[in-house]
Amino acid sequence: MVRRSLVIFCVISVFLAVFSSKVEAVPPLVSGDVPTADKNHVEWFIGMRYQKTDSIERQIPFTELVYGISERQELTLEIPYLSVDGNHGFGDAVLGTKFQFIKEADRTPGVAGSFEIKLANASQTKELGSGAKEYDFRLRSQKSWAWFTGLINIGYTFVGEPKIDGVHEKRDNVLFTALAQEFEVDPKIKILLEIYWRNSDEPGGPDRFAYDVGFKYRLFPNLSLHSAIGKSLRNDNAGGPDLRVYAGMKIEFPVLKE
Repeated sequence: MVRRSLVIFCVISVFLAVFSSKVEAVPPLVSGDVPTADKNHVEWFIGMRYQKTDSIERQIPFTELVYGISERQELTLEIPYLSVDGNHGFGDAVLGTKFQFIKEADRTPGVAGSFEIKLANASQTKELGSGAKEYDFRLRSQKSWAWFTGLINIGYTFVGEPKIDGVHEKRDNVLFTALAQEFEVDPKIKILLEIYWRNSDEPGGPDRFAYDVGFKYRLFPNLSLHSAIGKSLRNDNAGGPDLRVYAGMKIEFPVLKE
């Protein structure tokens, strides 16, 4: 099992090295959930993301691979292709893992922790990358009651300082908190709602306080459609985003037999 996990991790790492934005959670929300991908199964997220803050950023396509290496742990790989103010190319890649410390039960919430590394592989001059690595730690908890599921996220990101004209630009580390809810209106349909806050990584910049609303629709056992739209809750959209839209799908399939 250990050897198999190392092989998978190496394959993902090589993929990053060949192809290698801000650290985000699994689509369509910014908040992350607790469950991990089934053991020896892949979850492939494909979609398009549009976000307008100071500039317009499009991820066409957005893609993320999630692989379950055990009943409690998964590995993740995110590689966005960006369009920012007329510039096109691959954005900063993200490599991560999530581990379930406590599985959800009748009387106890599920608890998981995740760690992600955002690389600095993309062009900073074309605004496709931040120019520095970021290290994100996040705790997630969730509990379901009948048709309702509540989620809480608390995270902290260590933000690297990019070099601009040979000089390191000061950056602040980022604290992130989020509350999210899922409402099951049908066995195949869930309505999603979240609010989240994080401070700016630019010293003196405005904090972000925003919301998203969306849905998940399980079209087939191994294929789900999902989408979300949201914006800032602050006056004049301070801290952004002016608008955030995501639409995509999740495909699930096994890759290794027991």
